[in-house]
Order: sequence, then structure tokens, then C-alpha cells
Amino acid sequence: MMKQIQFSCPMVPVGSEEPAFDVPDLIFIDNPESALSDCYDRHIIHILCLCGSLSFSMVGKRFILNAGEVVIWTQRRLVSDLVASDDFRAIIFSVSDRFARKYVPNTGTNYDIIGTFSLLRNPVLSLTEEEAERCRNDLQQIKARLETDTHRFRQSVLGCLSVVFFLDLYDIHARMSEVDSISPRIADLLSRFIERLASGEYRTYRDVAYYASQLCVVPKYLSEICKKASGYSATYWIDRFTIYEIIDLLRDKELSLSEISDRLNFSSVSHFSRYVHRLLGVSPSDYRRSRL
Repeated sequence: MMKQIQFSCPMVPVGSEEPAFDVPDLIFIDNPESALSDCYDRHIIHILCLCGSLSFSMVGKRFILNAGEVVIWTQRRLVSDLVASDDFRAIIFSVSDRFARKYVPNTGTNYDIIGTFSLLRNPVLSLTEEEAERCRNDLQQIKARLETDTHRFRQSVLGCLSVVFFLDLYDIHARMSEVDSISPRIADLLSRFIERLASGEYRTYRDVAYYASQLCVVPKYLSEICKKASGYSATYWIDRFTIYEIIDLLRDKELSLSEISDRLNFSSVSHFSRYVHRLLGVSPSDYRRSRL
């Protein structure tokens, strides 16, 4: 694993628009478990596997990252149950949301939101040898610049190098996904929809009509643009965020089903149980027992 190296944008004076942050904006992390720490909740995690393998769960599905592949966790808290092989080695690069917002390139196709949906379905990208080497070189250049703080324009240099890395990933993922571009208006609506889900509104609101009203569109339109950008309806994404939290809460054996149901504002335990059975194919109790 690589030695932990980090970078923070300059702290912003009180009263300015950007708040000050304690967690570095760019950081190379020495192991994948550390990347799941709550302090990286607003970070995007990139793991380029050099050898061995890493398996993990995300929204009820199991994924395996092998050598020559890269995983991108846009929603770190959706990831759990990491299992690394004894020979696992990787470059783990974490980028804060605020740094990404500032430096994510404008490709004119709004690929960032399309990519976000796609990565929520499958965050693992298989690379050719050439692509893997290119990504490795990108990360090594960023790492080298992080190791020195004498450059007068260090932040801009790191921003430019990060843009190169982002664009290389965009190119790889876009060719794999073969998605069409979407308009800026649709991209903005979908970004705000995902932001609401990521903020936890699904704990109270799980109907498309609520999110449509908050975005000032009709429910049918919201589902249609979700389908266009991701292949899945708005309901699918609401359920994905909800079921992950349910799975996480079911792991806590101290919590009763009634307590979990209350935390997620279900009208009753029976309603909660039916919801879980619909998405997981088993009752909450059976799912919990299968994980003992």
C-alpha cells in the first residue's frame, strides 16, 4: 500500500461562501477499510487494483475488484463488508466533493451525472493494460506533487493533474457505457435528485411525487429522465438508497425490527417487512438470520 499523503485547499475566512474543512481534499489512503471512515463521507474514493482482489457489498449486491480494474465509490456509505485477498495491493485516492465540484471538467455532455448513475449500479471498471497504466501514471503524478509544497501554484497544479485523471476515467467509462448526452437542465434536475437522496430524505419520503414536487416537475417526467440517464426509474433509486440503510441497520442485532421501522418512518412493522421482502426476496428476520 502507498504511504498516506494528503492535501487541503487553503482554509477559507469566516463569512466566505466556502466553509473550512478538517478532512483533506486530496488524500492517498493506505488501506480500503480506512476509506470507509465517516470522515470521508463527502469524498469520492478511487481504488486502482495492482494485484490480488477486493470484494465488497454495495446496496445489497456483491462486487469483486481484480488486478487491472478500478472501483469508484461516489457514495462511500453505500459500501460495506470489505474482504481483501492476502496479496491485495492498490492505489487508493480520495477526492473531496468540494474539490471535485471545482475541478471536474465540463465535457459539454453532462457525463458526470450519467456516470454517477452508472457507478451506483456497478462501480467497478475493467481496464485494458494501456488504460490501467495511464491511470496509474495519472495517480503517481498527483502523488508526486502532493509530496512537495514548494510550488507557488500547487493547488492549481494539483487541480490540473486531477482533471487529467478525471478525463481519463470519463473516457474509459463513457466508451464502456455508450451513453447518450443529456441537456444541462436534465443534468441539473438529476443532480439535485441524487443530492436529496444522499442527504437522507429517503428516510422520510419514498414516493416519487415528493421529489418531483421539490424539483418542480411532475412525477412521470422525473421517472422518464432517470430512465433516460440511468436505465432505471426514480423509484428504483429511492429504493436503492433505502434498502442499503435497512441492510446496515439489520446488522445491528441490538435494534429490533420495530425500532428500524420507526427510524425509517414506515407506518408499521408489517409495512416495513413487506418492503424488505419486495426488494430482498426475504423477510427482515430471515435476512438477519442469514447473516449470523
